[in-house]
Amino acid sequence: MAKKRDRLEIIFEILDALSKEPLNPTKLATLVNMPYDRLKKLLEELIEKGMVQCEEQGKAKIFRLTSQGFKIHEELKKVRKILQDYGILK
Repeated sequence: MAKKRDRLEIIFEILDALSKEPLNPTKLATLVNMPYDRLKKLLEELIEKGMVQCEEQGKAKIFRLTSQGFKIHEELKKVRKILQDYGILK
């Protein structure tokens, strides 16, 4: 049985996906493997905290990381690597 992801893992996956390229909601939901209604709540929180921004492109929404989002993503990658090196995180 697959281990359930915790909130931090999901947020890291969102930041990781957006660090590679700006994405529309459908593509982002697919990449982080979660329904958009749940993803939307997390995105709203990340926008409120200044890590993600949403741009309207015609009728489409595009999400991208802010400079603060990139910084936090880099710090989370470092923490994740340390945890993996010590066998705390797979």
